[in-house]
Amino acid sequence: MASEEELVAAIRELGRTVGDVEVDEPARRDALALIESAIERLADGPARPPIWSDRSTWSGRLNPVALPMSFEFGERQGQPCIVGRVRIDRLREGPAGSVHGGVVAGLFDEMMGAALRLTESGPAVTGRLSVRYRHPTPLDQDLVFLSWIADDRPLRLRIGAECLLASTRDDPQPVRTAEAEGLFVRRR
Repeated sequence: MASEEELVAAIRELGRTVGDVEVDEPARRDALALIESAIERLADGPARPPIWSDRSTWSGRLNPVALPMSFEFGERQGQPCIVGRVRIDRLREGPAGSVHGGVVAGLFDEMMGAALRLTESGPAVTGRLSVRYRHPTPLDQDLVFLSWIADDRPLRLRIGAECLLASTRDDPQPVRTAEAEGLFVRRR
């Protein structure tokens, strides 16, 4: 029995394969027929209720173009934070061998939104996002994103975040590829 997550993972792999392999016209035609058949088969199911976290652009578990990112509560310098773990593949390449900066910015926005779980207030939306790129973020390596509440006011929150190479997280001088600060405005 195939799970929804396995189906999404297979679609992600299809995307990587299409980007990596040159095939002739007959193979493209056969593949297209199979994909169209799969779409017909899947479209017969009942409508799914909208659940934002399942469809999120950056980390939705049922969004085949989203990155498979995991989240957990953690600690950074003695302060509560959200820890996001992800490995970014070549479909998000910017400069050769590196993640596109827009993808890094999008993941920071996602992480900062997740940091709202560290407060007891209602929802908030991004008012401003500032990213400082310190080093190229490498493709196909484990990364750790951390986000934390830097300042919590009645109407606004300032949230900090950083992206580290996972292999260096516990080092005295971890490799920080980028850092960000966001201003989030609470909805009334």
